[in-house]
Amino acid sequence: MKLELSDELKRQIDWRSEESFPYSRGVTFPYGRVDQVLRWCKSECQGDWRWQLIETSSDIRPGKYIFYFDSEQDCCAFTLKWC
Repeated sequence: MKLELSDELKRQIDWRSEESFPYSRGVTFPYGRVDQVLRWCKSECQGDWRWQLIETSSDIRPGKYIFYFDSEQDCCAFTLKWC
């Protein structure tokens, strides 16, 4: 089921659909690692980026995420650093 947001709500939360980003990368991280990755993205990415939680992590299995990027350079740097 896909959630559709109203135009007013989209304006309030700076929303962009995943289809609007030209580059994406699916990754898995162990429990607690995604915070470190998000800090890196905030400080290193030049263009706009977003992330999506696919499956939560736990102490016995990694979490699954998709990161979306406007910039090919950011996507490549992310891939080299975290994949």
